[in-house]
Amino acid sequence: MLWRGLVVVVASALVACLPKDPRKPAQPPMPEVAAANVAEPEPEPAPEPPAPTTPDVAAPAPARELLDGAEDARLMLEVPQWDDATRFATYCADSIARAAQVRARLQLAQGDQAQIVADFDQLSRELDTAGGLASLMFNVNPNEDYRNAAEKCEQDISKFTTEVSLDRGLYDALAKVDPSTLEGFGKRFVEHGLRDFRRAGVDKDDAARKRIGEINARLVELEQSYIKNISEDTRSIAVTDASKLAGLPQDWLDNHKPDADGKIVITTDYPDFFPFETYVTDEALRKELYIQFLTRAYPKNKDILQEVLALRHEKATLLGFTDWAHYAIEDKMAGSAEIVDAFLGDITKIIRPRAVADLEVLLARKQQDYPDAKAIQTYDRFYYVSVVQKEKFDFDPQSVRPYFSFPAVKAGILSLYGELFGLEFKRLEGAKTWHPAVEAYELLANGERVGRFYLDMHARAGKYKHAAAFEIQSGSPDRVPYASLVCNFPNPADGDGKALMEHDDVVTFFHEFGHLIHHLLARKSRYIDLNGFNVDWDFVEAPSQLLEEWAWSPEVLQRFAKHVETGEPIPTELVKKMKAASEFGKGLSLMRQVFYTAMSLYLHEADPAKLDLDAFVGDLYKRFSPFPLVEGTYVYANFGHLMGYTALYYTYQWSLSISKDLFTRFKQEGIMNGEVAKAYRSAVLEPGGTEDAKDLVEHFLGRPRNLEAYEKWIQEE
Repeated sequence: MLWRGLVVVVASALVACLPKDPRKPAQPPMPEVAAANVAEPEPEPAPEPPAPTTPDVAAPAPARELLDGAEDARLMLEVPQWDDATRFATYCADSIARAAQVRARLQLAQGDQAQIVADFDQLSRELDTAGGLASLMFNVNPNEDYRNAAEKCEQDISKFTTEVSLDRGLYDALAKVDPSTLEGFGKRFVEHGLRDFRRAGVDKDDAARKRIGEINARLVELEQSYIKNISEDTRSIAVTDASKLAGLPQDWLDNHKPDADGKIVITTDYPDFFPFETYVTDEALRKELYIQFLTRAYPKNKDILQEVLALRHEKATLLGFTDWAHYAIEDKMAGSAEIVDAFLGDITKIIRPRAVADLEVLLARKQQDYPDAKAIQTYDRFYYVSVVQKEKFDFDPQSVRPYFSFPAVKAGILSLYGELFGLEFKRLEGAKTWHPAVEAYELLANGERVGRFYLDMHARAGKYKHAAAFEIQSGSPDRVPYASLVCNFPNPADGDGKALMEHDDVVTFFHEFGHLIHHLLARKSRYIDLNGFNVDWDFVEAPSQLLEEWAWSPEVLQRFAKHVETGEPIPTELVKKMKAASEFGKGLSLMRQVFYTAMSLYLHEADPAKLDLDAFVGDLYKRFSPFPLVEGTYVYANFGHLMGYTALYYTYQWSLSISKDLFTRFKQEGIMNGEVAKAYRSAVLEPGGTEDAKDLVEHFLGRPRNLEAYEKWIQEE
């Protein structure tokens, strides 16, 4: 139902993910282990609801006549005015008013069963586009008035959807429907709707429902503030001795000239931070920038997080759960916090030995530079992994950068995905966007427009700091879906125009574009709540993690990875060296993700009344992190997925095991095999949430999923 993506968390309108910690706290490579073959729990019988109470009175429509919702949404999307905050605020208010009219009609429940179900779908449709636009604009629009209007819109929609989710009149109306009489996906739509009503607390007493509504409203405000504090807190250091930057790529240096005072300013934004941490030899400078990176939004977000945890815990207990983790996981593939806890323990046992071996190699190498060194610190990781890769594997990460110019990578990914999935991407020249660097595209299949999307790919002040695919409008057979990809890659407008990328960034692009394609293609059902990303949450990363595999194929890379000076395609042997070198340090990457998973899960199992955040996270470092805590850093203040994913960061590890299994068919039949790609599109991408994720996987593989591919991958050298 409509509140699934709106009422719980502001950030749920996006899928954020990237391939390594902490730069992209949303796309680590990690799988499930023991829980893979655990049977799905039997559904709980529906509780008997208390006697009906008088439903909330629907908000009256404005005195002026409202536009038709579909036409209003079309005008907002096809005739956009990205700097007109007043227009957007009016559109948002009108969307809520139209939804209120549908709600009032449902409270009377005078239509037949088919009409009731159609009205519930309409309720979602009225708010879908406004909610999607609000989430995106809050994170990317450079116009402050527009961002503020988007922030208020999110709050207003969340307030309304909370009221809907707790409205006994609506629950009773939907409960009158006999799902077995419905055609198509109607049965699933109704069953999921009733489940979501109960999970929202509709069957609780008046006092509990009132308090849940208050909690939801406050959580929206807090979660917005937490994300905003991170986005707006770009920190920096200044280097006066240019010789200390000698190891950095020349194009990076060309974009960082000394200012009038002779200072070279390096920020905590990704295009600065990760090259700096990877190539600067001076340990003290790497540490200085790392501390700035891990203190963003501190101390503001400490107080916010503590209140968020307390409110989530209170809401979970009001709904009959012991804590938020148990509530959040109940309706996912995993099914219970106990299964996730066991899964975390199992993968820790598998990964830790490899992480320890990696650390021993890195420490031995560091001691060549610092004989008294006792440990590898987090700010050593990228640098010394790069050094060992160069010395042990004869691979220098800088050697591949000239092959990955952003414009070529973009063109190559569009061409590849078009070929794999039978799609065409048409650039909309002259289309209005919210920033000059943003591009608009149409997605075509067999010459027919099946989607539209935006690419907002380069860093700028105040913009969302990670990488994510934002849903703007959900699609259906009669409705074109919209989405936007938001990343922070090098910009061709800077420096010499080459915009050279790290290979990790290329992998991220493959992944994130996979999310966007998934959303645009999943429009099979007439019910928009069963389309797009509305799959089991702990499966949603698997399709995009699968597509990362293509970023390691010489055959694929040679299509577009051509040297910016010579035009020669990247040599096969260089790709093989890169792949072999990438296997070193994998244990550390995975163990770092175990740490983030543990923080996400256990913070939401702890009693917030007794929680000392610094002590708690310090203990997690000792138990799960391959690196010691750096004093003066506060990862909990800038780990954005504590908002969007709450206790569900295990999603990335869980999904990865599935993606490795899915890839086995491509490995066997050919990664550019059109028939296999067509089958994957049909069986996994297009159904969206019309089927359980475990069934989607089984349809494609022809068997139940297993962990063999993941376990083999984790052992690869």
